[in-house]
Amino acid sequence: MDLIMPLVALLPIVTVAVLMVGFMWPSSRAMPVGALVAVVIAVGVWNMSLQDLAAAGAAGIINAVDILIIVFGAILILQLMKKSGGMDGISRSMASLSTDRRVQVLIIAWLFGSFLEGAAGFGTPAAVAAPLLMGMGFPPLLAAILTLVADSASVSFGAVGVPIHGGFEAIRDVVSLPEGMAFNDFLHAIAARVGLLHLALGTFIPLVMVLLMTRMVDGSFRKGRDVWLLALFAGIVFTVPQMLVAWFFGPELPALLGALIALPIFLFAVSRGFLQPRETWDFPDKQDWPDTWQGKIEAGAGTGEGPTMSWWLAWSPYVVVGLLLLATRIEYLGISERLRQWSVGSEDLLGTGIGATFAPLYNPGIIPFVLIALVIPLMHGMNRQGVITAWKKTASMIGSAAVALIAALIMVYVMMNSGGADGRDSMIITVAKAAADVTGQSWYLIAPLVGALGTFISGSNTVSNIMFGVLQHDTAVQSGLQVAPVLALQAVGGAAGNMICVHNVVAVLTTVGLLGKEGIVIRKIAPIAVGYALLAGVLGWVVVGMGFG
Repeated sequence: MDLIMPLVALLPIVTVAVLMVGFMWPSSRAMPVGALVAVVIAVGVWNMSLQDLAAAGAAGIINAVDILIIVFGAILILQLMKKSGGMDGISRSMASLSTDRRVQVLIIAWLFGSFLEGAAGFGTPAAVAAPLLMGMGFPPLLAAILTLVADSASVSFGAVGVPIHGGFEAIRDVVSLPEGMAFNDFLHAIAARVGLLHLALGTFIPLVMVLLMTRMVDGSFRKGRDVWLLALFAGIVFTVPQMLVAWFFGPELPALLGALIALPIFLFAVSRGFLQPRETWDFPDKQDWPDTWQGKIEAGAGTGEGPTMSWWLAWSPYVVVGLLLLATRIEYLGISERLRQWSVGSEDLLGTGIGATFAPLYNPGIIPFVLIALVIPLMHGMNRQGVITAWKKTASMIGSAAVALIAALIMVYVMMNSGGADGRDSMIITVAKAAADVTGQSWYLIAPLVGALGTFISGSNTVSNIMFGVLQHDTAVQSGLQVAPVLALQAVGGAAGNMICVHNVVAVLTTVGLLGKEGIVIRKIAPIAVGYALLAGVLGWVVVGMGFG
């Protein structure tokens, strides 16, 4: 088998990996270089016409804008909530229920972190939850590690489902669907499988967290084992609703509604002493902490910013967001059909047959995110300066994400459509055929590892799905495998890689004052992330082999 052309076709992705992992470039710098390499190879080796190249680039930009609107709206609400005191009110409403550190980490890192992932995604859960834990007295290193591990099972449905409905948008024009099945129905089928895989594996993440924490503090798993039932309960109350929402409603609401359902159930159970440990467990005195646990910011220095606020007022914006999302996604109500009537883009850009469209009003970044963002200042009595600061902060944060996403989608669309000039296989199909020849049926095992690698490199499950979704699809087709399970494994693997992606690790260590200790953090978490991805591959292969794919 000739491997020269597949290796040449893979060069754009390899370039991104080398620049980000080897040279520690941010995705906002590495992705444009990867896109440029893809353009050069597509034109110089695959003979792609300039018209097709321009159309592919335009399609990538249109899809990137669709995703960026969601990201902007999600981050804007988060920034407004931080400035108004709403985020601090939310954290206090949960932290006051127990002084046991094992219980606190389940509430803040696992359940509240999953809520933040469903509402905002893109690295916000660890960057918000870790400082909250540290403000409550957690050692900075433990706060960072535990929130990174927690930000896993919810990631596939982060930012109201962007990793699936945005990350897999690129396969819309290449996937072969049964007659009568719409592409959104196909994404719904992927979401259902993702929800089942996270139910089987993610349920155990809270237990892994408390075991890891007590092992690092006491040198023993014993104190973690003492709360194993409570930890599994914390896992179940989230992963079961997440799976059910994914099964019945698709990819947008599972993490958000799953957390909104899980939080009151778990908080009520804790308040009634359900499965509570007999003895309260805490960290040793600060003077006995190892130097590696501490950084530039002192633990216990506070939990947030903004004025004091009641728990119900603090939670109200996100509750309304969840209700509006549900109302606009239930087809029976007829709202979604009206919101989808206006679309932007074209199904035939520059007469090439390459297309991309999206419906702005159906985009959750507009309704409900920006809509609620306009109301939050009135609900929480914010001053003008606080609102302006939140908008400016959001704009500054979205800039680098915009560059990375636009470049990533241009790269993928060029690689996808590079074969049209002379009828040869595109760059993506060339790589997929080579992968199919080498792996065959064992691709079920490899698929989640590819997803994890993509997130580790890019810092985003969404970008991982954008980079590798078409490759996963084409490899499944070439190998004779079922497409939906393979794409589900890509998404779950991407969630596993989120625990150790360089972007998130750097972000969370910056917030707790430990920048420079990335190696320690990644070494602690890597076995968990790789194990999650491998187990997902084994489970997916077994399930498909049993005829339940």
